Amino acid sequence: MALTRLLLSNFRNICKADLTLAPEVNVFYGVNGSGKTSLLEAVHMLATGRSFRSRQHKSVIQHESSGLTVFSQLNSGFNLGVERLSDGSGRVRINQAAAESSSQLANCLPLQLINSESFSALDGGPGVRRRLLDWTVFHVEHLFAQEWKNYQIALRQRNALLRRGKIDAGVISVWEEQLAASGEQVNTFRLAQFTLLQAAVSDLLGELPKSFLSQVEMGYRRGWRKEMELREALIESREGDFSQGHTRIGPHRADVRFTVAGEPAHNILSRGQQKMLVCAMRTAMAELVCRHRDRPVFLVDDLPAELDDNNQQIFAHWVSRCASQVLVTGIEAGITSRPWRSLDAPWNCPKVFHVEHGDISAEASAAQ
Repeated sequence: MALTRLLLSNFRNICKADLTLAPEVNVFYGVNGSGKTSLLEAVHMLATGRSFRSRQHKSVIQHESSGLTVFSQLNSGFNLGVERLSDGSGRVRINQAAAESSSQLANCLPLQLINSESFSALDGGPGVRRRLLDWTVFHVEHLFAQEWKNYQIALRQRNALLRRGKIDAGVISVWEEQLAASGEQVNTFRLAQFTLLQAAVSDLLGELPKSFLSQVEMGYRRGWRKEMELREALIESREGDFSQGHTRIGPHRADVRFTVAGEPAHNILSRGQQKMLVCAMRTAMAELVCRHRDRPVFLVDDLPAELDDNNQQIFAHWVSRCASQVLVTGIEAGITSRPWRSLDAPWNCPKVFHVEHGDISAEASAAQ
């Protein structure tokens, strides 16, 4: 899975762009504020329907424009298009047909994003790490999305009953049955992929020089007591949930923990080691997806600012084994390209683009 052509209009400071992309590595360089990250943001919108920098579509639309468009042709034969208007409306299309949900976009274009926010996974809330696991499960197990949707519907209904102040046991038990059935299935899907993910991360960390990273352990917490079935746990928790006004247990409270000698990993590891651990996690996620479907596209924002030269090289090597394509940004072309140029063909010949004031132009490289 790779983007062959990318067209943008009125996306932040990019007025118009029509880019032909290389099948493997594409490097975008320029000073801060030139539009490099906006380009990655536009690709992210194609794969998810939204920006990774803002929940408000209006803030992404170029000033004084009525709307933005992003369009791409993929080597899989799919064409993806997203239009967002300043009045809040918009359209999402796949091969010219209206898409029913953003999950359809994600299914067409599996995407991994590595940016400064990605490295908050270790010390962020459980939801951050849970979404990492769920990205993997979504792209591997096609039934997961529907079961997770069913679970969330039942969860909203149960929470609404809890907030009413008066509970009809017969009514709430109906939603608890649905919550338990879907929740147990969601947990089964997650646990299966977590076990594989745990092994894949361990293998990647084993390739690094000896450090505390070799001592990292991963654990999965499903969101309720392990000795109980979810239905039983919900009934037991009902009185306390009523006093709090929400459901306190279940898969929506699951977490993935990283520890070293029993301590949270972010309390033990250096900042550089934490970043490599997150990179290993992201790479392992992509490796698992590769076993079942097309390789994902990696968006990597300002890698030279996040990793030192040696770790950039290791990460580039990891990515070349599991990505279909990479779009990477940096301030300087040579430094940003360097870890990729030392890889084996065809990864060692990145296509280089210069970004300045929202204008994007391809440059001829010596290798080309």
